[in-house]
Amino acid sequence: MAEHGACGSEGMAREWSMGYVMAHRSVPLVRVHVRRQLALWGWGGDAQDAAVVVSELVTNAIQYGRRIGRRVWVRLAVREDGSLVIDVSDPQATLPPRVLDPSPPGPEDERGRGLFLARGLGAELSWFPREFVGKTVRATLEPTPVEVGKP
Repeated sequence: MAEHGACGSEGMAREWSMGYVMAHRSVPLVRVHVRRQLALWGWGGDAQDAAVVVSELVTNAIQYGRRIGRRVWVRLAVREDGSLVIDVSDPQATLPPRVLDPSPPGPEDERGRGLFLARGLGAELSWFPREFVGKTVRATLEPTPVEVGKP
């Protein structure tokens, strides 16, 4: 499902963003920052799942969108309904393989498991071109439903 259009802030209760060096050493740092930010906000979903989804998207951005001197940008936003929006932006306009393909990778495929994993954790994936350069891949996660009778 491709979402073409601008990345707006309407209906967002909280937002955070940061740029990272486009190198694989950035991925663990991104996970730490995401877990910390979601804990500070008290987000009602699984912060570990969110960190895994972000790390898969950042890994793809580094793998397929790397340009010398450019950064990968990560943006987290919690909507008023409690859902989490994860945007990962890179300077390449082309989509990495399998962003829009929900089918599982084959046993011989060397790549493509990260996005399949993200979908398995409940992420809805979409993308949109950035205004001047590149693209943003978006994942949306819903908060964990509270069971009746439990806090």
